[in-house]
Amino acid sequence: MSRLWPSVVFVCLALTGAVLLYWSRTFSLRYNAWTTRFRERHQRINPPPTPEMRELNTKIMTWLFRFLGAFLLLLSVLTLIAVGNSE
Repeated sequence: MSRLWPSVVFVCLALTGAVLLYWSRTFSLRYNAWTTRFRERHQRINPPPTPEMRELNTKIMTWLFRFLGAFLLLLSVLTLIAVGNSE
């Protein structure tokens, strides 16, 4: 029973990492659409991005989501292996 809850947590983190890897482009597009709408409403804070900057922002966020997803997936799998081997 003592290994059940950590296993459940790390399985959920592994699934989160896999989702971030698989849908990183979609999440990036949605995030950038949200920030663009915010910047268009509040132009005194930060001006709206140019089309070139939108494309660059999308690429950057895609790679950040992929990096985070790979990190979570790798960390979770290695931790699950370690929890499974400890007796």
